[in-house]
Amino acid sequence: MLEKEIIDYNLWQKLLSGDRLALNIIYERNLSPLYQYGMRMLQDEDAVRDCLHNLFVKIWVNHKTLKPTDNIKYYLISAFRNTIINYKTQESKFQKVDIRDNEVFDLKFTVEAEYIKKEEQNKKILQLSEAMNKLTPRQKEIIYLRYFEEIDYDEIAEIMDLSKKGAYKLSARALEALREILNVDKAMLLAVLLAVKA
Repeated sequence: MLEKEIIDYNLWQKLLSGDRLALNIIYERNLSPLYQYGMRMLQDEDAVRDCLHNLFVKIWVNHKTLKPTDNIKYYLISAFRNTIINYKTQESKFQKVDIRDNEVFDLKFTVEAEYIKKEEQNKKILQLSEAMNKLTPRQKEIIYLRYFEEIDYDEIAEIMDLSKKGAYKLSARALEALREILNVDKAMLLAVLLAVKA
């Protein structure tokens, strides 16, 4: 196991044994990325906060029966996504919500002058943001999970309910669509994605 995996595993084990401090640490470390992910799916601050609250209450209530993990971030994003789907299902008066087709996944970027000094980089980021609006919600989500949360394809496949091969295909199609929209080669596209993440 890598050092991060060992730390995650030990912290999660403390939670499973009923350590509230471990729950607080997990909450503090993961609140921001979970909130950002939730806002991209729901675009409603109150709903995202409710879903986050429900997720962590459920984790605490069920801590004795949860399975061990050495990747807390993956576990939480996967569980949070399910919490959001359940929330949307309840909101639509118990009609099944199909996350694949009619879902919104917002992937806009904030471009602030103090963070982006070079005009050329600023232009590329604005172009990327406009290009993202032309992708499907599933394509936006996989770009976000892979390039912004740095989640691997096995875990993305589980989160998005795809096969691993399907995750690779969806990612490749999303990158190709972006590459064509921006009219850049793949290396330049990846450089722009990394610049936006930074």
